[in-house]
Amino acid sequence: MVNIHHIHDTTQPIKNPQGETRKAGNKDAFTSALNRALDKTEPSEMPGTTSHGLGEITSARTMPLPAQSDLVSGSTEKLLELLDTYVGQLQNPGVSLKHLAPVLESINQKADQLVAETRSLGPDQAGLRDIATQTAVAARTEYVKFQRGDYLS
Repeated sequence: MVNIHHIHDTTQPIKNPQGETRKAGNKDAFTSALNRALDKTEPSEMPGTTSHGLGEITSARTMPLPAQSDLVSGSTEKLLELLDTYVGQLQNPGVSLKHLAPVLESINQKADQLVAETRSLGPDQAGLRDIATQTAVAARTEYVKFQRGDYLS
């Protein structure tokens, strides 16, 4: 069997570009070779240039951000549309309750998002908050009724 524990004990001669033979055990060989290489390099002939960082890039036209009330009213409308679609599927005898389960999960998630969005409405938008809250309550009620098994025959 080969004894690999003594692999580093042997030193082999290494020839450098000048033809000199050196032992591999010389620890300063790399440092001296690096210093000689650095001494041979010449400074760059290019003149130094300065660069300036880019400033802020502005848009040609500003895009208006939607107001929070617009976001809440849009979310309320989408939730009402989902509930309307759900009621239509619930009345269809060809649609199984198993098919409706993911729809109800989506409705419940949208209701949670709507309630979270209404928290940022100001006191001057109490009417919109009431409509959004009532829509979310109706959605959650349908979710609970479905989970409870009210629609099983």
